[in-house]
Amino acid sequence: ENRVMVIFDEKQEKASKQVVERLIDLLNDAFSSDIKVDMYSPSSNIPIGGNNAQTALIFASSLNDRSSLENILGRILKRTAPVSGGSVGMPPSHVVVVSKLGTERTNKMPYSMQNILGGKLDKLREIEQGLIAISRSRLEGKQPPLDYTVVKFGEIESSDNMDANISILPGDSLDGGIGPNAAANVLLQAMAFQPYARNSTLCSTGSIPVESSIDEASWNDKFLCLSGPELLRIDAGVGGDSDVAVLDTKFEQLALYVREWSTVYEGSRKGTGLTTPVLVRNSRKGPSKFDGVVAREGVRILFQTTNTGDRYKSATEEKQLEKERNDGGSKKTPSSSPAQGIVKGRKEGGVEVLVEKTVNGHIRVRARRCNTDHKTIVKEMSEEVIVKSFQKAVEAWVGARTVTGF
Repeated sequence: ENRVMVIFDEKQEKASKQVVERLIDLLNDAFSSDIKVDMYSPSSNIPIGGNNAQTALIFASSLNDRSSLENILGRILKRTAPVSGGSVGMPPSHVVVVSKLGTERTNKMPYSMQNILGGKLDKLREIEQGLIAISRSRLEGKQPPLDYTVVKFGEIESSDNMDANISILPGDSLDGGIGPNAAANVLLQAMAFQPYARNSTLCSTGSIPVESSIDEASWNDKFLCLSGPELLRIDAGVGGDSDVAVLDTKFEQLALYVREWSTVYEGSRKGTGLTTPVLVRNSRKGPSKFDGVVAREGVRILFQTTNTGDRYKSATEEKQLEKERNDGGSKKTPSSSPAQGIVKGRKEGGVEVLVEKTVNGHIRVRARRCNTDHKTIVKEMSEEVIVKSFQKAVEAWVGARTVTGF
């Protein structure tokens, strides 16, 4: 049985109620079998184990604070014992939290004003972080894995505009409102159809009239930006007529140009503007029907571990070393072992630049974050240096072809 659990305050969240009602209609339209939707208020007796729901949808604005979320997840993520010879209950494997735009921009207008009384956006941010922390702290082999998705909307309008215009970006970068049908469609995609929405934070604005629709390929392309996430996208125009990359001269020339551009990062960092050492490797990503890409080439610029990073110690480790120095170094603990400070196989991040030919025959370039996990410290300044250089180079290439017509 397919089941979804929705947790929100129906009395206080009138706009959210519109979204939920539309989402239920969309779920039933999207699947041949009925989807059971159980709705609970945060203060109600939410069933332990989530009543075997596969997905839990929680509206953060209905919760008091992070502890409220933790208490709810503490109940619904517990396995339940079998009843009358039945199978063991399975808790939700995916939790989607609906939050607000601006939770990561409380130092900027208009979000600073929204946050000034009571720290409303700060509380929502703590709820977002609480979900992410719980997802990442699951014990492999002992607890079922848990995927998270944080979806940030602006003001939910009373209705959608006549024009279908929906925007989706990673993180918290958009401004504006969203119609209830558009919000419901974004949630449907994030819950049921878009793998890149798993373990991601996204924001969305815009509208989709009820009588209109967006096809599967377009939805896939809108959510593609979450893979990495994406840092840059540039349309390089229409390619050749063939779907086969090797027969598309424009695609091959641009791919060769990007490879040549990347050689500046090989060897010495002098003149690159980077303070972090890097390695340049070919991309491992091939064509993908789901991504709408028939041909793909590129390179990965991978950040390398520095001595500074290897020698970094936490406050606890520093206190332990200070204690040892005060004791004359007579006692040694495992934390003082030189080998322990070295982390093997650590992912330091990087930027992957891709040249792609899409199913509609267009050529585009994208830059995306790569070589990361949840422990990676994002090197935003180094990423920015690479992305700006890449953007300048590609725009010069596109501009030159526009002038020459070749």
